[in-house]
Amino acid sequence: MAEKAEKSEAVQPSFMRALCLGEIEDSLIYPYPELDGSSKETLRDVLGSVDAMLEKHQEDFRKWDEKGEFPDSFVEELRQFGMFGLVIPEDHGGLGFGSAAYSRTLQQVARYDASVAVTIGAHSSIGMRGLLLHGNDMQQERYYADLATGKRIAA
Repeated sequence: MAEKAEKSEAVQPSFMRALCLGEIEDSLIYPYPELDGSSKETLRDVLGSVDAMLEKHQEDFRKWDEKGEFPDSFVEELRQFGMFGLVIPEDHGGLGFGSAAYSRTLQQVARYDASVAVTIGAHSSIGMRGLLLHGNDMQQERYYADLATGKRIAA
């Protein structure tokens, strides 16, 4: 009986599930989520800094893509800038970005080079999503600091 009760509970609408069925779940995307004032200001500062950091490498990106690797010095720049800590909570050394600010930051990075955006995205999304969503306090305490600084890169 308990199983039937669980199955009959309302299921949260899924944008992707609906999209695969040829429908658009408007309620999940409209109105577009707005950042609060302080988050918007922080994001604006981060985006400006991303531009300043990446503009000087515009000539390098093609060469690095052809080689299939980033030089250690560039990865160190990403570390120093905090690009590996975008979604890690602030109390663990990250920026604590929510989905909207994180996505917008990756969009800005991708304007310069998609490989850089994928590197950051793989670390932040695929690599540590399980830790973010389901990691216990001990696991988060053990790994977050190294992940936020880029000492460890998740993938």
